[in-house]
Amino acid sequence: MSTITMAEALAVRAAMNRLINQLMQERLNNSSTIIEKGETAEVPARSVDVITEEIDAISADYRKLDLLMAISNTTETISWNDTNITVMEAIELAKQMRNEIGQLANLGYRKKLERQSSRGHDGSVTLFNVALYDPEAYQAAGRKKEREVTKLSSLIEHANHHSRISFDATKYM
Repeated sequence: MSTITMAEALAVRAAMNRLINQLMQERLNNSSTIIEKGETAEVPARSVDVITEEIDAISADYRKLDLLMAISNTTETISWNDTNITVMEAIELAKQMRNEIGQLANLGYRKKLERQSSRGHDGSVTLFNVALYDPEAYQAAGRKKEREVTKLSSLIEHANHHSRISFDATKYM
């Protein structure tokens, strides 16, 4: 059996997904027609049954490829922070880091002291929003984490180009 890289598998899986969606639309389009009484329906070149068989075959290949990719992602490792982690864990870590970067950026863009609207019927009370942390430190932490997630993503990408799985993708590439 031929092999493909994980990077190729990602592209093939996306192509298979698009193909399944296109075939489902074709099946819907070919499932019925509107005619006037007494007319004969024009039968499409491809029947619903033929399209369904094709969808079933591609869906089976999709599930097989998805399983092989999951197995690879749970067995292939990358070195991160002086330890080996699976690619699957690295992908989840990168997602979590990106979420954290967004939060750090929001905290980093706040002002240490910001005047709020006045309160009271005569506006005699002035309110301030005071940050209970150092926004500049959070800005710096966000930039540092951004560099870290870029490095982690690069390691994942490298692993995807070197990890191989046994799958015949000739029908889809």
